[in-house]
Parts: sequence; C-alpha cells; structure tokens
Amino acid sequence: MPQQKTRSPKLPRSVQVLMVLALVLNALPLSAALAAPVSQDSVMVITFPSEGSTVSGQVDILGTATHPNFNSYGLLYATGARVTAQTDWQLTDQIAWDVRTQVVNGQLGTWDTTGLPNGSYVLALVVYGQGNETPQAHFVNNITVLNEETTPTPEPTATPNPEEPGEEGEGEGDAGPPPAAPTVVQPPTSTPRPTATLAAAAPGEGEEGGDDEGGLLPTDLFSVDAIKEAAKTGAQLSLLLYAIGMLYVLAKAAIRYYLRQQAKGDAGS
Repeated sequence: MPQQKTRSPKLPRSVQVLMVLALVLNALPLSAALAAPVSQDSVMVITFPSEGSTVSGQVDILGTATHPNFNSYGLLYATGARVTAQTDWQLTDQIAWDVRTQVVNGQLGTWDTTGLPNGSYVLALVVYGQGNETPQAHFVNNITVLNEETTPTPEPTATPNPEEPGEEGEGEGDAGPPPAAPTVVQPPTSTPRPTATLAAAAPGEGEEGGDDEGGLLPTDLFSVDAIKEAAKTGAQLSLLLYAIGMLYVLAKAAIRYYLRQQAKGDAGS
C-alpha cells in the first residue's frame, strides 16, 4: 500500500499573532538593556575641551561622570602642559566641586578663564563613589588659554606751568644766551631815475655882477639823452609839417582841376 504523508497541524491565526507579539515583547527589554549604559561601569571623560585646544573667556566643559555607587564629582585645573606628580591643582578655586548629580554627555561645569594669565593648562575630572575617599580621575593635557589682552589706558601726565619772570629761585644766569635775531631780507627796489639837481652859484659871482641865472640851469640840460629826445621831437614835428604841406598841395591841385573842368563845361554850352 502506498505510504501516506502526514501533515503537521496548522496553528490557528490568532495563536500565530500572539506568538509574534510575545517575541516582540521579549526583544524590547533586550534592546533597551543594550542601549543603556552598564550600571556596574564607572565612566569619566571630558569631551570638550580636548587635548591641544585653545580656549578663552567662559568655557563650557562637556563630558560624562557616572559611577555604580556614585557620590559626587569635581573639576580642577592647574598650570602646565602635562599632568605630573608636581602639578599644583587649584583646590581653592575649583571649576566645580561636590556635584551630586551624574552627567551623561552633558555639561559638567563652566570654566571662567577671563582672570587667568594666557598659557598652558591641564584639567582633571574626579569622581567619588559612596564610602570611597580615593576618587577616580580623568586628565586633559595641553589646553591653551588665550584671552585678548586689553591695552591699558594711559594716565594723563601733568603739564608743568611755565615759570614767569621774577619768580623766586630764578637766577639771572639760567636764562641762557638771547636768541639770535632773525635775518630780514629786504625786497629788491627799482633803481631811481636820476633827478635834476640845481648847481650852487659860485661864491662872489652875484656881487661881481656875474650871471646869477647860470647857476639855476639843470646840469643835465645838454646831456646825451636830452639831445636825443630833442632830435626825436624835432623829427616828429618835421614829418607832421611835411604831411600838412603835402595835403595842402594836393588840395590846391584838386581845386584847380575842378575849376578847369567847370570852365570847359561853361564854354562848351
């Protein structure tokens, strides 16, 4: 006889839906447990500022501070490029101290660098557990503080009053040599033309009946310039008289010609 195949019984659809929901519900706590931080681990880290950063003014320090038996955390700073056994932490001027709240990827504190000298600094994040006096620490090296330096305002200086002459304590020998007089250059002046001078009469000439008027004539009456000027004036007068004579002759000839023509006309008529 042929062997018959047996089929597995098919589950109802409602049962299948319930099984899928159960699997989903079981998977949710598992994924949540994987996403949440493990409570048994202590995490302390500063994410900003990181090593080699340059900061100024008010600096927000970011990071994480957790502990399974968390009590508190604090933030410290010190001068220097790296943390050593001789690092002098500012215990009286902490950035934050005895903070009783855990921080995960948040702001741990604010570091005010405005009053600090520019230079290299280091940071420390310390986390205390319950009943434990020794903290766990995380360090950040080589942080440069570089604030803009303000230029000091210069103070006004007192201007000494000049001493007036005659005050006490002023010696006659302290005045020093008098200043040299400035040299004044006179502007060039035009050369004056020679003026006629009157010759003084010889003594005794008036008494002896001599020519008293001879001494009143200008000395330069017969100078070369006077002769040239007289010749020029005479030439101009001669030309003028010659021109007048020529005009007279021409006018006379024109009148005669006109009269002749008039007489010829009368005779022909």
